Amino acid sequence: SDRRRAPVHGARLSRLSLGMALTRKPPRRVWTLRSAPPGGLSNFGRAGEVLIAMFDTRPLQRWASGGVGAGSYDYWSLAARLNQLYACRHGYDFRYFLEVRASGEAVPQVNVLDDSGNSPSKVAGTCLLRGAEWRATSWCKLAAVALGLSHGYRTVVMIDSDAFLRSGRLSLRIDELVADHVAKRHGEWSFASQRNGGPRTPLWMAGNAPFKPAQPNAGLQVWRGGPLLNSSWDALRRWWAADVGDFHNRHHPYEQAGINRTLERGRDYGVLLGLEWLNKSEWRSLPAAHISSVSRFDRMRVLAATLANIRGSFLQRCGQMPNATSIDATRTAERLLERRATQSREHARE
Repeated sequence: SDRRRAPVHGARLSRLSLGMALTRKPPRRVWTLRSAPPGGLSNFGRAGEVLIAMFDTRPLQRWASGGVGAGSYDYWSLAARLNQLYACRHGYDFRYFLEVRASGEAVPQVNVLDDSGNSPSKVAGTCLLRGAEWRATSWCKLAAVALGLSHGYRTVVMIDSDAFLRSGRLSLRIDELVADHVAKRHGEWSFASQRNGGPRTPLWMAGNAPFKPAQPNAGLQVWRGGPLLNSSWDALRRWWAADVGDFHNRHHPYEQAGINRTLERGRDYGVLLGLEWLNKSEWRSLPAAHISSVSRFDRMRVLAATLANIRGSFLQRCGQMPNATSIDATRTAERLLERRATQSREHARE
């Protein structure tokens, strides 16, 4: 695959005043993974077996007349369109899961605090753990992952609403993205390292650099089915059941707080340490970017500029954004993450 550095997608990002030199060409990075990892990556799935998914409580904004501009959409709709185009390029399925209660009731705004500027929709109590503990929207992504796995996908990729996978020159298939970014530069880590996971690791997450470089960032989750389906279900259910206390049920870092308490690195998950997608200086050189830690306006500008640079013929070939897929995260979790886990424990005791 092509590893040449592409120009910044869209308008000149220097106008965003993000405090980083986004227009400065980064040093060329040499990855240490030189060959296919032991055991191969065939169990990541072929086209049609991979689901690219997002979860949110906010409806998608439909296309406005007059073309793409920073004021045309909210950022989650821009990110959804970019991720849908990525799925289109590689023949994957795309779903934007929208929280809709079966009863028709609105998502409650429970204990909405400032939370460092997060929107009320993010810190609202959106889904329930064991029918009693309110959890913020970010936790509910795990229920959407469960729904994807239950539909037989060989790989389920969950990506945050302010993040996207590129469909242009830097675009990589999911198997390539994992293989190319597991290894840290200078040979510090390797794919087969038991310390960071290996070919039979059911879950891969992006790195959390520049904040906590060695830790995972749950804004990108790559879950593997096929022969690893049982391992994925086990890890997913333990993660969902994590006892993190009321604060992290509803506030940052949300579900990330449960990773170290319930999952074992190397066995349950690995970290794509080379995918420093939170680092602003790396956004223009990576196949995925998490447009976090900037204002909502700047987030929209980056996403809109990326979308505006995509060829019209490709946009036409991929068609319009599909309608959102309704999901009741609480009921989905009860059915797929809680009830089945309870039944499995009872069966084991018998």
